[in-house]
Amino acid sequence: MGGREAAVQRELWAGYATEASWSVLEWARSSGRERLWATVWDRNLASRRVLAELGFTETDRTEADPVRGTTLFTVREL
Repeated sequence: MGGREAAVQRELWAGYATEASWSVLEWARSSGRERLWATVWDRNLASRRVLAELGFTETDRTEADPVRGTTLFTVREL
């Protein structure tokens, strides 16, 4: 995929992860959950931005994998 096609594809998909995640948050809240945890690879900046936009905060907990990298743990109170 060329640069122009990649830019168009990124634009088309922008917001879907956030929108779907808001639905999960609403479901969790309506199900009586008080807190949600999410994990994300440290190198996945786009997903980290989505989690931050949703109100998740990164904790001090991490898990390092020599092949895959570091997993970050995030949490959000509902």
